Amino acid sequence: MAQVRSFWSPARCFAVTYAAYTAIYVARVNLSMVSPALKDAGVLTAAQIGLLGGVFSVTYAAGRLLNGILNDRLAPWTMIAAGLGAVGFGNVLSGLFPPFALMVALWGINAYGQSMLWGSVLHVVSALYDPAKARLRSAAAATAVATGNLVGIVANAWLVSRFGPRFAYIVPGLLNLVMAPLVFAALGRLPASAPAHRRTVADSFRIVAFRRMRAMLFPALCHGIVKDNVSLWMAVYFVDAFRVDLMKSSYFLLLVPAVGLAGRLSYEFFYRRCGSNESAVASRAFAVSAVMAALLLLPGVPPWAAAIGLGLIYAAVSVASSSLLAVFPLRFARLGESASASGFLDFATYFGAGVGSIVYGVVVRRFGLAGYGVMFASWAVLSVASSAILAAIARRQRAAS
Repeated sequence: MAQVRSFWSPARCFAVTYAAYTAIYVARVNLSMVSPALKDAGVLTAAQIGLLGGVFSVTYAAGRLLNGILNDRLAPWTMIAAGLGAVGFGNVLSGLFPPFALMVALWGINAYGQSMLWGSVLHVVSALYDPAKARLRSAAAATAVATGNLVGIVANAWLVSRFGPRFAYIVPGLLNLVMAPLVFAALGRLPASAPAHRRTVADSFRIVAFRRMRAMLFPALCHGIVKDNVSLWMAVYFVDAFRVDLMKSSYFLLLVPAVGLAGRLSYEFFYRRCGSNESAVASRAFAVSAVMAALLLLPGVPPWAAAIGLGLIYAAVSVASSSLLAVFPLRFARLGESASASGFLDFATYFGAGVGSIVYGVVVRRFGLAGYGVMFASWAVLSVASSAILAAIARRQRAAS
């Protein structure tokens, strides 16, 4: 276990790290919450919303590939604090509503800043706890995604309704700027994780040669297409499909991250029931996602049923996310490359999310409500394929153990 300041116990270090990771999601879901108002005002079109989501995801993907390597080689506080600063800067300036081209650039800065955190979060967990406890703690850290979405939906919807859309950028931006010095205070003495003899970039890229790593890339890509596009499109979908205002739709939308959080909190239960096999957990989660996406294609789905369906999809892929991005990368911790492994998987995740966002934006703009049906159908197909692949991986893992 790494040495930390005596005042900052492992529990407090974990709590600050969790809060920092939660803060960036508050500054990510705000795009979804302001989109209906900006779309109605003619400030953004559906295609531009999709482009912003796509730029975020592609930039995040590229950033995770680079920063996953840096996360193993730099002290965690430097990456987390710098990332929080970039997120704060990008959001505060986005709140000024500059020309669209500049808004795209600022949203890219936000994305790159957010890509700096997760690998270092994994390193903090592995440094503070023994390997057995670290796996469960990493899954617990991943619940910050759903926590941030919950807080973000409530806070950003209120800010939009009370003060206007710009404050849904400015306030989350300031929150991230405030978190940066707290991270330095808590994690200032945690060292980098990669041992001295494994500090070249080439060493990190060699982990892709592992068959188990390559096998996870396609499910990671598919889970990104589904999970991040649920977050991006849920508010616009409810306003378009059910003609409800933003505050009313936010009550339905709260079910999505709330059920997602419940799914992540139940990960330890599913993990133990599946024989401590993260691939088996993810396979079953994708199966649930496929069924729920297919049910959303039924005609006349009421808003409460749509909210439950989207929530269960989000919960299922959140459980899969814990397996793919939190638990599985720790298999490389002994090599000092757990953050690098998570970086490659996140690259696949957010590359898929970015391409999906752009494609879905064009489809929704062209086909209207029918475009959402195309989106849900694609989620069902991708979830079935990922479930089958992960089931095969789980069988190989059991045979090898």
